[in-house]
Amino acid sequence: MAERTGKVLLYSGGMDSFALRHIWKPDVTLYVNLHTAYSEREISRLDDGVTVVDCPLLREFERPNKIIPLRNLFLTCIAAQFGNVIAIGATAGDRVRDKDFEFASRTSDLLSYIWRPDHWTEGKHIWIELPFKHLTKAQIVGEFIRAGGDASALATQSFSCYAPVDGNACGECKPCFRKWVAFKLNGVDIQPSSGDYIRRVILPQIESGIYGRKEEEQEILAAIAL
Repeated sequence: MAERTGKVLLYSGGMDSFALRHIWKPDVTLYVNLHTAYSEREISRLDDGVTVVDCPLLREFERPNKIIPLRNLFLTCIAAQFGNVIAIGATAGDRVRDKDFEFASRTSDLLSYIWRPDHWTEGKHIWIELPFKHLTKAQIVGEFIRAGGDASALATQSFSCYAPVDGNACGECKPCFRKWVAFKLNGVDIQPSSGDYIRRVILPQIESGIYGRKEEEQEILAAIAL
């Protein structure tokens, strides 16, 4: 069987990858600077143990909903330069296809095929792993705490806001409210609270049946009720 020689975490500095770094213990923690509107704030929070690679091209393809098509395919190609076991912080609530198990399997096969022994390489097998794919964000926070992680550090040192205000989390975007729900269900209040935003914007989507994440909907309703 091929040897697993180096664990590489594709790191954003957000809550999921912050928790995964603590639990999965990568050999390389890799942040790819895409030069999006929130990259500068993310970079400002990185510690010296994070390897930063510059890749401004992908920002040209960012859509208004913040999705960059094929993003994780590009990022795994970069990560494969640093090791052969690559982790992405995908969660149960992620619906894009480059964060599902089929993507992980097919990309592992593709990169392993390209990296077969040849005139330029002795060859290596690539594994793409999604260690948190079976977990909601609330469950990830719970796993982090049970693994001895500091909930306060996870709340304050991770950052994944789409629309920072004066460099701080806005409290009114998808990453902000999902983070708030996750901590609320684990008995931790963080600022800014997204409760009002959820009542105004997210609850109507749930009530009309267009939100589309059943387990996450239940967690949102439970957090609002607390």
